[in-house]
Amino acid sequence: MRVKGLGVALSVLLSVASLIALVYPGVNQGIDFRGGTSVEVRAGATTAIETVRQGLAEQGLSDAAIQQFGDAGHYLVRLPASAAAAAQVDRVKSAVTMVAPQADFPKVDVVGPSVSGGFVQTSLLAVLLAGVGMFIYLRVRFKPYYAWAAVITLGLDLSKTLGFFVLTGVEFNLTAVAALLTLIGYSVNDKVVVFDRIRENHALNPDQPLETLINRSITQTLTRTVFTSTTTFLAIVPMALAGGQAVASFALPMLFGIVVGTTSSIYIAAPMVMMLGKRALSRERQEQQRIDNADPDDERALFARID
Repeated sequence: MRVKGLGVALSVLLSVASLIALVYPGVNQGIDFRGGTSVEVRAGATTAIETVRQGLAEQGLSDAAIQQFGDAGHYLVRLPASAAAAAQVDRVKSAVTMVAPQADFPKVDVVGPSVSGGFVQTSLLAVLLAGVGMFIYLRVRFKPYYAWAAVITLGLDLSKTLGFFVLTGVEFNLTAVAALLTLIGYSVNDKVVVFDRIRENHALNPDQPLETLINRSITQTLTRTVFTSTTTFLAIVPMALAGGQAVASFALPMLFGIVVGTTSSIYIAAPMVMMLGKRALSRERQEQQRIDNADPDDERALFARID
């Protein structure tokens, strides 16, 4: 808790920078959200990306975006949304076959603008409902300031994860939304463990300074927190290294989110509990003093004492 101010300030600064980056340059949206056509191409290890790009340009597909996808000679061609999506796919296949006759096309995805707009709305609703559900759960299980501390920290965690998408250029698609929802559950689970210990220690030592009590609680749960995070991290590393582009939108942000969620439980959520808790406890003491000093003939004070 000695560095609580630095931890919270740094977290807020990174989150603000991430939100600014979301506006410009923005995330690399997949066709799930922007609509369009995606054609996976296996042109062979000897076919360079410039050769494929030149072939597409000759067929009037200069607006196509092409990138390396997995092994050498394996590319992903993306085209903007169009009413003639099927014709676009045929032109891509024709253009690639002209420069690489041995090429094949394992996968083709076509998403229209109306479908992509529905995906955006559904994804936002899913993240919002997850956050609201977590807040309700924490509000029922803990005092209000615990719930607010967790939700504020969760917002900071998610914003920094979105900043990770911008910084790395990892494609933001429906798989990325699944990663965000997973991180919400993972991050809250870790914070509940710390909060439980803080509450237990506060019940056993109600007169102990809150800062000392929280430091003690973090120390007692640190081994569990680090071991859980490390085992989860190690389990996802092979997926991130060998899974390729198909799972990159899930595995890479998960690795980042595990680190952010674990550190935020210690340096962000716990200080939030301390700051909000001090205010709540101060109000409780003032209310108790008001009740104790009230006129004995005051019926409301009498009933408050009985409660």
